[in-house]
Amino acid sequence: MNSDQLRLISMADLGSILVIAAHPDDECLGAGGTVRNHTRAGVPVDLLCLTGNDIRNEELASASDILGVRNLYPSNRDDFDIDRSLSDSVVEVILESRPTAIITHSDEDYNRNHRICAEIVNDSIEWASHKTMYEEPHRVEQVLQMEINTLHSHPHFIVDITASYDESLLALKKYESQLSKADEFYLDFYDARTRLRGVQGACSRAEAFTVSTPRHAGPFYQKNSRELLI
Repeated sequence: MNSDQLRLISMADLGSILVIAAHPDDECLGAGGTVRNHTRAGVPVDLLCLTGNDIRNEELASASDILGVRNLYPSNRDDFDIDRSLSDSVVEVILESRPTAIITHSDEDYNRNHRICAEIVNDSIEWASHKTMYEEPHRVEQVLQMEINTLHSHPHFIVDITASYDESLLALKKYESQLSKADEFYLDFYDARTRLRGVQGACSRAEAFTVSTPRHAGPFYQKNSRELLI
């Protein structure tokens, strides 16, 4: 792979963004520099985490302040309690945030919770677009899947985060409860991965994504769909 095979994404490409992460710190590991690029440029970025606790949510709030996140949606759900029952709450956040693009996990990540999160996001995007289900539905235009544990073999886009790397790293370091469990692994991994993607993008630091156009639902019934669920 060479840099000619990867297109650098610009701030104008994404518009408003909603990041949906399985755990606090995932947003930094997978898209911290990208988030900061956009917030610095005045692009609104919201963040939803599907799990959390008091300690991790404090760290999440500190990291989000550094990254310039507009609206933060934390959770106190257990770390391993990610399932499809979360879909309704994800739809609610999509309808409130109304993003142009969503950044979330890869459906090929070896972390099971990350894969389930990606599935929930795809389903929730489709539900949120139901004109017969919601009075004010919303269509998400793009889904970007970030890489955390598993690298994309064929990324579609990379984002030059050279100017935002230091702030992204500072945000990641706020997660002391997680970094202390693995010595310097997460910091070393983020350093190595952003350097690798930087080489591929002819810059110092970068983050890579795959991108897809999400499914959208049509108005199948004249009545509101909820009236039919009897």
